[in-house]
Amino acid sequence: MSIIKNKWTIFYVIAVSAALVFVFFTYMKYTELKNIQYVKNEKDVANVDTVVRVFLTQLEVALQDIGMSLANSDLEKDRKKNSKMLDGLRDLDPLILVFGFMDIHGKLLIANTNIDPKQANKILQNKHLTSLFKEALQSKNLVVGKSFYFAPHHKWIIPLRKAIRDKNGNILGVMAVAIINTKKQNVFSDFKLGNNQNIIIVKKFTDGFYRLFYSNNQNKKNYDNLYTKICPNNICQSVLKQIRQRNHIKLEDVEHSKMSFSFDAHDTKKQPVIGALKYDVKYKMWISVYSYNVKIMQEIYYDIIYLIIFYIVIMLMFYFLFKSMEKYEKKKENDLVFRTMHDTLTGLPNRTYIYENVCRSHKFKMQEGAHIIFIDLDNFKNINDKFGHPFGDKILIKIAKRLRAFFEKSDVIARQGGDEFIIINNSKNKNLDEMINIISMTYVVDSIDVRIGASVGVSVYLQDADDFDTLLSFADMAMYEAKKVKNSYAFFTKEMQEKNSINIEIEYELRSALQKNEIYMMYQPQIAVDETLHGVEALVRWENEKLGFVGPDKFIPVAEASGLILKLGAYIMRQSLMEIKKLYVESGSIFQLSVNISIIQLMDHNFVKELLQIIDEVKFDKSLLTLEITERLPIKDIDYVLPILKELRAENIEFSLDDFGTGYSSLSILERLPINELKIDKAFVDEILYSQKDKNLVKTIIDIGKNFSMSVLAEGTESKEQVDKLREYGCDIFQGYYYSKPLKKEDLSLFIRSFNARR
Repeated sequence: MSIIKNKWTIFYVIAVSAALVFVFFTYMKYTELKNIQYVKNEKDVANVDTVVRVFLTQLEVALQDIGMSLANSDLEKDRKKNSKMLDGLRDLDPLILVFGFMDIHGKLLIANTNIDPKQANKILQNKHLTSLFKEALQSKNLVVGKSFYFAPHHKWIIPLRKAIRDKNGNILGVMAVAIINTKKQNVFSDFKLGNNQNIIIVKKFTDGFYRLFYSNNQNKKNYDNLYTKICPNNICQSVLKQIRQRNHIKLEDVEHSKMSFSFDAHDTKKQPVIGALKYDVKYKMWISVYSYNVKIMQEIYYDIIYLIIFYIVIMLMFYFLFKSMEKYEKKKENDLVFRTMHDTLTGLPNRTYIYENVCRSHKFKMQEGAHIIFIDLDNFKNINDKFGHPFGDKILIKIAKRLRAFFEKSDVIARQGGDEFIIINNSKNKNLDEMINIISMTYVVDSIDVRIGASVGVSVYLQDADDFDTLLSFADMAMYEAKKVKNSYAFFTKEMQEKNSINIEIEYELRSALQKNEIYMMYQPQIAVDETLHGVEALVRWENEKLGFVGPDKFIPVAEASGLILKLGAYIMRQSLMEIKKLYVESGSIFQLSVNISIIQLMDHNFVKELLQIIDEVKFDKSLLTLEITERLPIKDIDYVLPILKELRAENIEFSLDDFGTGYSSLSILERLPINELKIDKAFVDEILYSQKDKNLVKTIIDIGKNFSMSVLAEGTESKEQVDKLREYGCDIFQGYYYSKPLKKEDLSLFIRSFNARR
């Protein structure tokens, strides 16, 4: 009896303990989910602010250009032409409903062809639009107004105004634009938030806060209540008060902070919400992303149900505890082994599985002629960067399913990691073109269609090697060969191995090249539009006694991969500064010197210090030095290098953005970088006389440079026709064989004298 009592005592202790754990877990789960939602809301509100800012900034630049064009034209004479131009501009963006240009008194001078001027002028007399017009006259930025119903098109819109000013600040007119603001068509139509998240944008006007946008609008009848009525002041003030108290800051500090602030509040229906708030100083808008607490509780409710069921089952199965524990431990051990040997995302075997079963225990034996297939997805990073890693993970899962369906059970399909897959094709040889086509078929994820290619390398068991490590390295080499073409495959060859050996040899010889004085500099002149010498670009060359002439396209990547670029870069900088300074004295001419800088150098923490030290030692005028950085600078590195660039810019060193139009730059990045010069890539200049696409692209690049007060330099100008066309488009500087090929210092001295003599 005592034993039974003791058992039940233990049972009650377990039951009470489990209940306490249950309550504790529920509380911790709620706190955890709430904190996760805080972080997500803060991150998403920053992303929403970025979307709004990029959209409005780009629109602001476009309106300035359009407004200047209209202001400088004969509006009455060119009315039809200008209206059709506005129609064309409107058609470029489905969000833009109406373009219009008004004089400084608010009278509509020109608009899209589908707008009745009399009716439009009547609408423009609206009290709010009149106030918006006055605000635009007093602001240098684009001004955002209240959402309202635009009767001529039967749509809700957000009105925007931009005062067009000349160089002296005089107002030439005001550009008016209407942005569609409906449930299905708005600025955030393509922006993905969680199912439990909503976006709201609010702006304070003289009579109170008004909603400009609300993503949770489910009913068209609600538009009038949402956008024409003042937001409940108690909610707005409560949120701002809570943020001030929670962060111990003043309201003006909140408005000027770049941070997102979390809050707890209740919506108009008294439902509790948690959200994040950010103030856009430029456009004077409060941007918020919020979630309903009830959704978090619903997630916990499901967990509670599962826990109760689990609790009841455990109590009922108490007498079978030891047997259950034994099964549980065995299952746990199997799960652990499975997780160790398999990829957690796709469920495919991993590299550990291959080494354990192929290399060590030989449970899986490769047959003679088996193909070791190494798959690397093309530009998969772009998908992760654009849509996010969860989106990319879903694609990887779909790829794994396609590979399982394509290969036989006798084959091993493994995920190497990231976007790489390894396949041991033991069955009959598969058609690799068919495999690539299957991988390249459209993927539909979250209602988005995505296509992706694959580069495939293949090595053959016994034909190429007899051990897996070597075969895998050979397949990897072949994959990099296929990567040059992309969406293709390549079998390993001895030539690939030889090429790899050449790179190793280049690295070996490069390590002693400086001591042997094999590295030397050449300079290519850069001619200004007024036919004066603007400057020269320093170009490194290498003549090796064993390898002969080695082009920069071959040894620079090797130097970057091996870390030799830091030592090589310092030599290039010192040698260029010394030679050009000496040339200043010999030629009696002063001009700019451009030197290319590798991203590896920029990322080095000693770069600024060593560069300034070299300049001081040579006693070179820093204002005559231009550092060229490539536009292919990864986005993720911008925040790191930006302070470095600004520090050097403060030293009067200039910057040129090379290869513009081929990399990652956007208008927002150009705004941040202290760039003095844009370089148009040679690839665009080559086709400027024949390709309308390249003509338009070159024009756009030049216009961008002008808008950002930058000089524009065209590389690869090889003919007078190209130079004339670039002059016509407004290009400032020219570099190419039309003027001169790269020259050694002595030849450059002769060129300068001859060039100056011709002038």
